[in-house]
Amino acid sequence: MEHGVGYLIESPGEPSLYLSGDTLLTPSVRDFVVQHRPQVCVVPAGGARFDLGGEIIMGIEDVIDFTRLSPGIVIANHLEALSHCPVTRNDLKRAAAQAGVETRLRIPADGETLEFHGTLN
Repeated sequence: MEHGVGYLIESPGEPSLYLSGDTLLTPSVRDFVVQHRPQVCVVPAGGARFDLGGEIIMGIEDVIDFTRLSPGIVIANHLEALSHCPVTRNDLKRAAAQAGVETRLRIPADGETLEFHGTLN
């Protein structure tokens, strides 16, 4: 589960968007974010794990670290979505507030639509 796939989407007049695949906060992901500085990032945040081993996607600590590292808005997905994703929206919200990143970490409700127009600063 080491290798995740991600995409950087850039379009003139729109914020750059990094769609991370199912991944942990690996050195490669860290390097990518530092180098490309995407304005909006979507990351898996459910802390999914199987019966054996550690997390297979980012959990609370990784998402908070990713948000500190990223210069833009971070959107958490895969929360409360699968039976093996123990991270709840409330737990992540509390951790974001304690870390002081709650203004840049978006934790959408089921069915919620987020829109970002133009270039973000």
